[in-house]
Amino acid sequence: MGTPTLVQRTKRKIDELLEDLPLQSLVVVEQFVRFLREQAQRGQPVVTASGEKPASFRYPTVQVPASSLEAWTDLLPEGYNGDALADTEALYDEV
Repeated sequence: MGTPTLVQRTKRKIDELLEDLPLQSLVVVEQFVRFLREQAQRGQPVVTASGEKPASFRYPTVQVPASSLEAWTDLLPEGYNGDALADTEALYDEV
C-alpha cells in the first residue's frame, strides 16, 4: 500500500479530532460542513485566514459560571423591576 494522500491524511486528522467532541459540538461541525459543501456547490471559494492580519474587533470568549450573574442583581436600587413597556409609556404620559 502506498503513502496516504493529503486528502486521506486530512480526513484521518479530522476523524481523530471528532472522537473527543461532545454531541453538541458534533452538531455544529455537521452544520459547518454542510455550509462548506453548499459553498462548493455554488462555486464560491473558501477563504482562509492564513496570511491575513487578524481583525482588531475580535474578542475572546471567556466562560464564567452562571452563578456570576448574581453580582448583576445589585447594580440597580430597588424599584427598577417591572414592566418596561409600562414604564416607557408612563414617561410619555408625564410630558
